[in-house]
Amino acid sequence: MGEKRSPLSDRWFLDQIAVVMQQFQRSQPDTQVPDTPGAPRHSGHEDLTARAARLSAQRARLEQEEAALQADVERLNHALAPTPAPGSGPAPRPARSAPVPHLDISADDLTLTEAGRIRRAYKVTETALPRLVLEAAADGFDAPAIARDLAVTPSYVYRILRERVRYSWRLDVRDGSTWTVRSSGQDVVDRALGSDTRLAEKLLAESGADRVLLWEGARTTDAEAALDLARPEGDLARPEGT
Repeated sequence: MGEKRSPLSDRWFLDQIAVVMQQFQRSQPDTQVPDTPGAPRHSGHEDLTARAARLSAQRARLEQEEAALQADVERLNHALAPTPAPGSGPAPRPARSAPVPHLDISADDLTLTEAGRIRRAYKVTETALPRLVLEAAADGFDAPAIARDLAVTPSYVYRILRERVRYSWRLDVRDGSTWTVRSSGQDVVDRALGSDTRLAEKLLAESGADRVLLWEGARTTDAEAALDLARPEGDLARPEGT
């Protein structure tokens, strides 16, 4: 996987660094002119150092926001992937999305509306990060590669892999002696003893379905479901509104 370059981090910041260096050089005292007694020294150098630090922090922040937007695009690509028809066999693994083009924006041209959109997308992406980490790991990507793609630390990725689990699920309703699919989806929950049963019971209670099948990771065949929990026949309890 090649190293990614950020359009937010090249020309504009190089130009700014060049300006800072030119101002620094002009601020140096002329070696041919003696210092004025009592005059403060290095104040220009300290101001330029502070400005360089601010530019570096701004660069890091913009790169992080761009990476968050890229992860959000990948989340949308996964969400738009077609769902196989019931009974058509094992569901294929979701394909990794094509490389996302870098955002062609500059900090100088960023508007208030665009900045607000970036911040909102960043918050959405933060919620999706655990699922994205688990999906990428299931696709065979190692922790350092996932961390680079999502602009997080490898330790964060390892923690998600250790503490969270992704379940795919399907809700069915009885149709005589057969089952009819009502809906399907996935959830990321804390990895703990009985977490699959608690999720299944929650889905049954909230949906009014008669059966829930759970798979750890991607959904495959009914026989490979990690949990098959059905409501007892004759139990007509349904949540209000169903």
